[in-house]
Amino acid sequence: MKPKSYLLIIILFLTTCIPVWSQIQAGAKAGYNFSSIRGVKEYDVLPSYNVGGFAKYKITDFLHARAELLYFQQAANLEDYFVLPGELFRSRARVTFHNVQVPILAEFGLPSLAEEPLQPKILLGGFFSYTLYAREHFNNNVTVTGYDKIAYEGTSNVTSIFNRTQYGLQAAVVAELQAFGFPVTMEFRYQYNLNPFSEGDNANRFNLSATHERWGDKMYLSTLSFNIGVKLIDF
Repeated sequence: MKPKSYLLIIILFLTTCIPVWSQIQAGAKAGYNFSSIRGVKEYDVLPSYNVGGFAKYKITDFLHARAELLYFQQAANLEDYFVLPGELFRSRARVTFHNVQVPILAEFGLPSLAEEPLQPKILLGGFFSYTLYAREHFNNNVTVTGYDKIAYEGTSNVTSIFNRTQYGLQAAVVAELQAFGFPVTMEFRYQYNLNPFSEGDNANRFNLSATHERWGDKMYLSTLSFNIGVKLIDF
């Protein structure tokens, strides 16, 4: 094939791709999470956070396809428990999951408000996440006959005892506005995990048996988050 033919193919490829890439927007986002075990009992939330980036592609005037890559924490309170009955008691126990999460979402807007300073939008979709690390935090309370009671904080790596893959549904209400020349979004997002993070033999573990007794044989997480994002690049 002649060099001119190669050049013609490259030009055709670029002219085909440029209109597609020109519809892609990318930016950064961060937020504050409030997570809890989900079930018949009252919510007992713990705060954490998320941070990452997003990209979205315009499909129609009212619909964008959106993908995100996030570092996303979830947390849950655990019931107090004995390690050594009468001697070592752990209180204020809680576990934090450090996840990499990929949400895939449909972003719906109103074309009639596209030029307005404040644009309401809705996000609907799902997510997949993988737990890189799970850490339990607790207060150790030591009681030994003839000695003063001792209390100190402790942590434990509990990554291996929980389900490391999580998936579920997400929905959000969004307000997009202009700030300092950039499109900024503020959103409230709810995450509903579909598979349990703890089940099976965990119900018999010394540090989880009381929590399973309260919440059931299978324990699920849910998270409400408040997030702020900013669009940085148009491709």
